[in-house]
Amino acid sequence: MLVRGKIVGEKFTAPFEILKTGDGISLRVELPGEPFEYSTDCHCLEPLELLGLLLPAIEEEIGEIKGVFVEDVEEKRSVFERVRGLLRKTF
Repeated sequence: MLVRGKIVGEKFTAPFEILKTGDGISLRVELPGEPFEYSTDCHCLEPLELLGLLLPAIEEEIGEIKGVFVEDVEEKRSVFERVRGLLRKTF
């Protein structure tokens, strides 16, 4: 799953991208200067849960957070998962 959006802060609006796969989850926030990146092999967290846990660290860079907006969610499935879904519908 791929989630994209923006974090609106007092000083800056930072675009973010969260990628969740079977192997884990990673977050990238474009901050002024250098990006904030975090990844873990724990796939038990949902994308916005991870973002919520890391908001205090991001808030130090962009000032008080006014809002978090999700702009796009893409469900990324492997070829095998797509075939399995088709077979379930057929049988």
